[in-house]
Amino acid sequence: MYVYLSELRQRIKILRPIAEEDAVGNLIEQGKTEVATVWAKVLPYAAKISDGYAEKVDEVSYRIVIRYREDIEVTDIIEWRDRRLIMSAPPYPLDGGRKYLVMEAKELVEDG
Repeated sequence: MYVYLSELRQRIKILRPIAEEDAVGNLIEQGKTEVATVWAKVLPYAAKISDGYAEKVDEVSYRIVIRYREDIEVTDIIEWRDRRLIMSAPPYPLDGGRKYLVMEAKELVEDG
């Protein structure tokens, strides 16, 4: 897969959860801090519908390409078009170079 710089046309926010330990050692999320707002190419590439015994979960997977950064962590959350995406794998450089970074993410869609 090759990406041209001019193809990075969508804005995404990368958010990092802030967690603190409670009295018994459990991590409790206290909020999120913004790591960066960057240009990206967002590619939806798979949708999975799973019917369980008592629930139905729709899951959409995305491949997101941004300029290479070293400060992105697998626990970061991606905000795109009012959607919250969670990473399903650690980010990796495209074609082994340090020009672009690829993030595999998924969106869980819950029916009300």
